[in-house]
Amino acid sequence: MKQTYLLFLILLISIYSCKKDKQTESELITNKSKQDTTKLFQKIRIIYGEENLNSEEYEAYVSKKKDTFWNQWKFYKNGSIDSTKSKFYNLNVEGKKGDSILKGMISFYSPADSIPMSKVESREVTFLYLQRENDSLIFKEIKSDQNIIYFDYRDLDSLKFVGYISDLRFIKMDSMPEKLLLNRNYFAVDSEVSTNNTFVELLK
Repeated sequence: MKQTYLLFLILLISIYSCKKDKQTESELITNKSKQDTTKLFQKIRIIYGEENLNSEEYEAYVSKKKDTFWNQWKFYKNGSIDSTKSKFYNLNVEGKKGDSILKGMISFYSPADSIPMSKVESREVTFLYLQRENDSLIFKEIKSDQNIIYFDYRDLDSLKFVGYISDLRFIKMDSMPEKLLLNRNYFAVDSEVSTNNTFVELLK
């Protein structure tokens, strides 16, 4: 009787384990199907702690070769972003699909924003984005020295967006007044999870 009971118990556990393995495999396939594996890079998001409260949030690109390129990170304390540690951007493009010209705005932030203006000798921001012009695709370039940039945008492909930001600041040093320290911040900008944005490689 005991042997029969043990055999039945082992059989039940085996069936449950197989079913659980099949469910896990199915969930993995479902998650993978959300990404376009034909693209060069896939964006991933990692969160440590309680989201948007006391937490750390990271965004990275992963290449087909499994190389990882870190792009953005946010540190939250009591629900607020700690700007002295965080590096991120916000992209907003307004308009309807089919409109000839859309209105865009991008804002970006980094720990360098906490450097006093009196210490910044000069600053050069370059914003590049892929733009449709007639039957060609070109990169439009905007130069600035601000954290917010407004721009016009012609729809690339169903309101998808690809771009890049370079933010260079030349900082005065009290210890060596005759020299300047170069502070660099780069962002790959995408509206999609899967992308062919080759600027990602500049994040190294």
